[in-house]
Amino acid sequence: MKNHYPKILVIVILFLVTISAKTSVSQTIVSYGSSWKYLDNDTRPANWQTVSFSDAAWPSGPGQLGYGDGDEATVVACAACNPKYITTYFRKTINIPDPTIYTNFTLNVKRDDGVVVYINGTERYANNMPAFRLHSTLASAVAADDGNTPQTTTLTSTNFIAGNNVIAVEIHQNSTASSDITFDLELIGNVPGATTLTRGPYLQMGNQTGITIRWRTAAATNSRVTWGTSFGTYPNIVDDAVSTTEHEVRINGLSPDTKYYYTIGSTTQTLQAANTNYVQTLPPANTTRKLRFLALGDCGNASTNQVDVKNAALSYLGSNDLDGLLTIGDNAYSSGLDNEFQLSFFDIYKNDLFRNKKLYMAPGNHDYGNSSANTGVRNNAYYNNFTLPTAGELGGTASGTEAYYSYDIGDVHFVALDSYGRENANTTKLYDTLGAQCVWLKNDLAVNTKKWVVVYFHHPPYTKTSHNSDTETADLMLIRERFIRILERYGVDLILCGHSHGYERSYLLKNYFNNPSTPLLDANFNIATHTATGNNQNAKYDGTANSCPYNYNSGQINHGSVYIVAGSSGQIGGSAAGYPHDAMYYSNNTNGGSFYFEVDSNRLDAKFLSYSGTGGAVVPVIRDQFTIFKDVNKTTNYSVATNAPLTLTASWRGTYYWPNNGGATTQSVTINNAVNGTFNYTVRDANSGSCVQDAFNVTVSGTLPIALASFTATLNKDKVLLDWTTSQEQNNKYFTIDRSNDGSSFNFLGKVNGAGTTTETNAYQITDFAPLDGTNFYRLSQTDLDGNQKYYGIKTVNFKSSKNFKSHILNNGNGQISVAMSNVKTVQINMRIVDILGKVISTETITVNNGGVVKNLSLKQGVYVLVLQSETGEKVTHKIIVQ
Repeated sequence: MKNHYPKILVIVILFLVTISAKTSVSQTIVSYGSSWKYLDNDTRPANWQTVSFSDAAWPSGPGQLGYGDGDEATVVACAACNPKYITTYFRKTINIPDPTIYTNFTLNVKRDDGVVVYINGTERYANNMPAFRLHSTLASAVAADDGNTPQTTTLTSTNFIAGNNVIAVEIHQNSTASSDITFDLELIGNVPGATTLTRGPYLQMGNQTGITIRWRTAAATNSRVTWGTSFGTYPNIVDDAVSTTEHEVRINGLSPDTKYYYTIGSTTQTLQAANTNYVQTLPPANTTRKLRFLALGDCGNASTNQVDVKNAALSYLGSNDLDGLLTIGDNAYSSGLDNEFQLSFFDIYKNDLFRNKKLYMAPGNHDYGNSSANTGVRNNAYYNNFTLPTAGELGGTASGTEAYYSYDIGDVHFVALDSYGRENANTTKLYDTLGAQCVWLKNDLAVNTKKWVVVYFHHPPYTKTSHNSDTETADLMLIRERFIRILERYGVDLILCGHSHGYERSYLLKNYFNNPSTPLLDANFNIATHTATGNNQNAKYDGTANSCPYNYNSGQINHGSVYIVAGSSGQIGGSAAGYPHDAMYYSNNTNGGSFYFEVDSNRLDAKFLSYSGTGGAVVPVIRDQFTIFKDVNKTTNYSVATNAPLTLTASWRGTYYWPNNGGATTQSVTINNAVNGTFNYTVRDANSGSCVQDAFNVTVSGTLPIALASFTATLNKDKVLLDWTTSQEQNNKYFTIDRSNDGSSFNFLGKVNGAGTTTETNAYQITDFAPLDGTNFYRLSQTDLDGNQKYYGIKTVNFKSSKNFKSHILNNGNGQISVAMSNVKTVQINMRIVDILGKVISTETITVNNGGVVKNLSLKQGVYVLVLQSETGEKVTHKIIVQ
């Protein structure tokens, strides 16, 4: 819980509490988006509006209900009827334990065209309807607002009873030729002395098993969050007894990749419980599904552009959710004050982004008040308003500060940096390579094991929209000259920045850092020497010239990076001398937008997501796009026996065409050759010609370097036994087992020496002590004395762990010990090494998740006990003997 507000503000809040005790404020009982029973078959059952009527056979769905406008959560029947049904019916049962605690009730109803509302069988409100009404009565007029404007009335507390109450609603058409109907309803109880929601909710610190929910109220209360996997059913409760206006509640124990609905409020009042109040927890580390991310730069200025950028992104996403919402600084203009955050940030995004999107922030200069004098300040509105990881709670290396941090989502490692603030007693900044932030960053990137790395910070090393990276020494030039070579050296794929109020996207840059003797670096840009491709390849991946995707291997050193300036999510416009920057393939300083990207296994697709039109007529427009592949364009050699089936799998996610396999369009095909010989197969991306293409050379022979008699993969409790036998071997050096969670991208699991040349039967085994949850693919290969490798098949095992925490020790000799650990959920593990006399040699806390962690130790000769204890209480010990 954070509370950095001065004492005078406490006095003001106490005064407001005193006032609120004398006034009536609201408590939502039925929220827009709630579920309703409905009848849409052009009949009117007798007594349908009464409490005793059974609506058990009626279908149900969340609001808004209707048809014809395209914004319905539930579409009722008759969209294609001619003539249309005149009347559609809706019912909902609500529980009000004591109506007398409310001074009255406010009823807000969205209707198109006419509406009649009954409470417990008695009509209490009608709008746009004639006095005499039947099932076939038309509404009095066309609803010119299409049901977007709530119609409001006040109901007395005597309209309701203690316990269950039935709200029944009729929606009437104005014409049998009408194209649409609309219905949604909100019921608010007005409570003397209650408080109101003034900010939020918004989601922080999202990971696989938990989320932090924050909100602000007008008066101080305690805090309560309830949640469950079904909207309207909240069996779980967490309370915080501290009375505050700044509410911060952490809920833990959630399941990965699961949608939870939640409510916020206090122990006496529910402030918000809409169907848009939900969180989707992060997926497991080994997830194979597509991941989606949105980045907003320089967004917080309360402009029409800011709203249109938001609406375009939401329209583009449709029913898809985001796995992460990133901001790249300058979140509130122009001084980063609390009221500016309220008006230009929270009020803009509160209803459709912040309620259900996990937020991962980075600061900009305006978040520090746009003043160099404030760069060492951590007690400002930005740091007070947001809860960010400091101890590696979301993956990555602990930073000890909210100014910069890292986190993992699936197979993507994110790093959020502070390019304006100062560290170390206000002495160093991001571009000081021996400063605290830079030292932490290098350590973090050095131990990262994720396939993709995305780094974001505010000040761009290359730009010529509203700022000029060739002339602005602090901070742009210094970041370019001193800092970004670190990012390229550690294989960062995407570098996202803001600050300049446009969109710019570079080529795949490499080693384009500085030339101190020439102030205008832009003039020195050379495609042949400063790009990883050596040409003007743009990676648009759309079939046009130079549009092949960028392609490099995961382990490749300094493969180049793509630099993005995405600073037009609110602010927009401006150009510097020499615009556009020569290092940028695409530049746009006239259209606002956000940066959207997807990661699907070894494929990354990115888009400048802009729009056309304005207001309610916004249409998403993709103005730039590019694609990166990793570990594709492979050539794989297989040796198989005659009539032995072999499955060939393309190394990417996308579209497929197998010209040698009947034009198959699947990611995998199975072959079975009855004759000996060498056969060549290819698969290419169906949309890109030969840009992405794998080759398979399959040698079919009655005799192979080994005669494989059997190969099995067997689940044995929490481990997998991989056994195989050979009946003869020829020049066999060793066997290898690789493991994959998708059948395409394999990683080394273990190796065992072969028998050389022999005609005797030999049995081999490798044990997977820490299989992944889900499907595990195990591939057996053999390498002969000449270094030639042959593959002999794939086995699968489905695994669901019965233990949370697993560990295994590998004694590699010479005192080199590897400790492999994994846990079903992300957890902190305390690792202690104790010598034979009971002395603690070392202790360390390690973040472990389902993806697993390997810790390498170097020990002197002796006997040790390794103690591993999780924060949940599980404890494992291992005896280690170093000879």
